[in-house]
Amino acid sequence: MGNAKLKFSLTLILLVFAIVPALIVGAVGTFSIIGYEKSAKIDTLKTVSLSKSSAIDQIFTDYVSITSTLSKMEPVIETAREGGDAADGVLDAFDAADQDIIDILIIGSTGNILASGNGSMSGSFEHFNADGMPAVSALRSWESYKTDAFFVSKPIYADPDTKTGGELGFVCAVISVASESSIGQAISGTYLGSAHFVLLDEDGNAVNFAGDGAVTRDGSFGSTKDEIFANTGNASDINGYDTMYTAGMGRYEFSAGIIPNVTSWRWVGIADSSNFGGFAASTNLIGWGVIVGVCIVVSLIAMVIIARFVSKMHDMLKTMSAIASDEGGTEIRFDVKKGKSELDDIQRSFNDLLDEIYLSEERHRTIAELSDNMLFEWDFHKEFMYVSPNTLAKFSLRPADSTLSNGKFIDSLMSQEDAERYKRDINGLLKNKNSFSAEYQLTTVHGTVIWVLLRAVCITDRLSEPLRVIGVMTDIDNEKKMELQLSERASYDFLSQLFNRNTFIRTFTSELERRGQNKVGVMFLDVDDFKFINDRYGHSVGDEVIRFVADTIRTKVDERGGFAGRFGGDEFVLCYTNQEDIANLENIAMDIIDQLNNGYTTSDGMLINVKISIGIAYCPEHSDDANELLSFADTAMYFVKKNGKMNYHVYMPEDSASGEYVDPEGYYSNGIPEETEQ
Repeated sequence: MGNAKLKFSLTLILLVFAIVPALIVGAVGTFSIIGYEKSAKIDTLKTVSLSKSSAIDQIFTDYVSITSTLSKMEPVIETAREGGDAADGVLDAFDAADQDIIDILIIGSTGNILASGNGSMSGSFEHFNADGMPAVSALRSWESYKTDAFFVSKPIYADPDTKTGGELGFVCAVISVASESSIGQAISGTYLGSAHFVLLDEDGNAVNFAGDGAVTRDGSFGSTKDEIFANTGNASDINGYDTMYTAGMGRYEFSAGIIPNVTSWRWVGIADSSNFGGFAASTNLIGWGVIVGVCIVVSLIAMVIIARFVSKMHDMLKTMSAIASDEGGTEIRFDVKKGKSELDDIQRSFNDLLDEIYLSEERHRTIAELSDNMLFEWDFHKEFMYVSPNTLAKFSLRPADSTLSNGKFIDSLMSQEDAERYKRDINGLLKNKNSFSAEYQLTTVHGTVIWVLLRAVCITDRLSEPLRVIGVMTDIDNEKKMELQLSERASYDFLSQLFNRNTFIRTFTSELERRGQNKVGVMFLDVDDFKFINDRYGHSVGDEVIRFVADTIRTKVDERGGFAGRFGGDEFVLCYTNQEDIANLENIAMDIIDQLNNGYTTSDGMLINVKISIGIAYCPEHSDDANELLSFADTAMYFVKKNGKMNYHVYMPEDSASGEYVDPEGYYSNGIPEETEQ
């Protein structure tokens, strides 16, 4: 039964693959011939229509040229400026020279008719537009002339060469579109049987839509009018056939384009769609007869081939079904006969492939078990997450419920900030289909938080669609903590445990940049006669003095939004950002001086009174530049040194102007200085 089913299935498949392509080829050939006929006729429609459009363009160009010439003539300018009949002769001559010109008018700036070529018009211009007269209007119904016509207008300037002196009015030529006019003659006639040439204005009015030269205003083009204007661009796009738009409109085919000098109009070549088909059916019957004969022969050959190989195919299908039904399928093999047919070779190759898959899986499992790195893999096709055993031993994860970013994978072990960053990294990986490396903090099964380095790569198929994401996590907790400790140590002065110079200036600069409208205060402190202390009591006592000063000033900035630093030797700097402290900064300076002067007792029992000089500067009062502020505070401190010591002084511009202070080491003029050792 199974053998018969297989034979029937393969026979059906082979017949389908033999017959269907033949039918497709026949259908494609039939439609290609019909399509070629239609394409050739559409090309003819385009070519003839484009040729006729050139004549129309020239006609419009001539009328635009006439109005342009008239607008610059002195009699016309005089009539537009003062009225009168100075331009009557000129208008009569131009009107008489072209039978298609119904009338030539000079119109004032308010629409009143100042002169008429045939002398019959007065009053207000029938289609005047106070917001701006078009160079070429749409078709209009004229009560004055009892006909349909359009007009061509040109502004009249007091000085036509420079177009200055004001706009005095307009020259308007009213042009006929009747069948006997130049335009009517240019668009008349048919081609391709019943195709004809149509002019379409911006309002949807069509001349010659029905092929009889008449004007139609019944919206014959409908919404297709908007498509024509949208798809034919603008005058700068004129470039042969590239500007044409061809589409079906009901029972019509048409080609459209721009009239270069009249961008508000379009030309349209239109034909009944019945003229584009009708290819003789007899031409296709011969081809279909050949196709049917080929299908019959191929079917017979297919049945013979199936009869010879169906039994071996049946055995292969049974074995493949067994492999598919067994999870993993690594133990089942084809029972290969000693034959040398192609099917026997396929079975042997398939057995070798199964052996390689088994070895690859074992190799992957062994590497995962032996490596300290923690592995994971997401399979997009199976929607399955693999996580190595050492990962599950270290973190509380649920691989069966996890995807890359559903909150149940490693993002569930992170802080909210790290989890959002991790999801952004994963989304970027999937979007760019590349790799990334990032550091995160994860909570282990024991509740401790450790640093891990995660590296992941996206593997894609030949169409660049994601297949897998493979990742490795490495425990870098010890290295990361050591790095953070080293970074922290590098920011502090060893003896005072205050910011060193580089860290202070960097932090101070950042504080100034983000202060907004707030004030910032800075103190520069220097121990008076520190060299005397070192020389008399020794450097160990000098170190105690430095620590005593550091501990004292730390109490003045801790938990108050400020910070302090040691610039080396006996120099200290304090930054204040609390606005109440800044308003009281001189009192704080005095408190520091008094507290240090009270002294401290050394390890040998000696009481040492520490005297100190303080300079103060404010941002933005003195400067908003970090280096300048520190220089000003240092200058103010030097002022105290020169005037009795153990006091404070707020910087004043004359302190620098006096020339008393010079920055000998270039600490501030040359940017952030290097560290100096005590």
